[in-house]
Parts: sequence; C-alpha cells; structure tokens
Amino acid sequence: MPPALHVYAGCYAGESAASAEVMAADGGVAVRFGRGSLGRLELAASAPDVFRRGSMIARFHRNADGDVTGFSYSDPLLRGMRFTRRD
Repeated sequence: MPPALHVYAGCYAGESAASAEVMAADGGVAVRFGRGSLGRLELAASAPDVFRRGSMIARFHRNADGDVTGFSYSDPLLRGMRFTRRD
C-alpha cells in the first residue's frame, strides 16, 4: 500500500542555503527548489520513501518514530544533496 503522500509535504533547508518545498501530487510529490519550477516525481515501486522521474531521485528519511525528517536529492549533476525538514 503506498504511503500517505501528505507526510512528505513541507519546507526543507538544504546545504549551501538551498531550499526546497515539497507538495503532495497525484501519485507522487512535486518538488520546487528555491524559486524554480515544480518537478513532479512518482513513487518508485522498488522502495518505500523513494520518488523518481527519469534520473531525478528523492529519497526521504525518517526518524525512529517514523516521522519524515528530510530527503536526499540526486540527478545527473547532483549526488545526494541533503535537505532537512524545517516545519
């Protein structure tokens, strides 16, 4: 059963003053980096808390209580850029 997508929604702070906003989207999440455009990623069938579109991958992290605490983002130009939940 897919996770409830609203648990991923929120504002995240990244390395080097980068920021990201995550919103629940139909079958996945939409991610906006800074003032850029939204990119929709779909839930990967292979792993929980992983969303992808082509070579773009967002892996969400949880604490011991199961709360989403951040995510790592990778694409052809970036590898494992970490974002921490701010809200």
